[in-house]
Amino acid sequence: MIRRRKKTTGNQKVRNVKPNIYDNIHFKSKLETYCYQQLQKHNLETNYEKLKFTIVEPFQYNGEKVRAMTFLPDFSGKEFIIECKGMMNDA
Repeated sequence: MIRRRKKTTGNQKVRNVKPNIYDNIHFKSKLETYCYQQLQKHNLETNYEKLKFTIVEPFQYNGEKVRAMTFLPDFSGKEFIIECKGMMNDA
């Protein structure tokens, strides 16, 4: 009997994530879509993955280049930042 591997796509650390499109925005999950809908419902202006923070600038250590460490929150507004996280799993 020949066993075939199941095709995998995307980030396997996050389970049951279903990307979708809403208001011509490509969201990575239904949770992000729901959050966006709630922000719109309460008339809060928001940007989806527009604001990027550099936590640590790139540098060299022992002659090797170390990349910058950045943070890209899911939503940002005039007075808030939101990062959507689903249920915890073993990963």
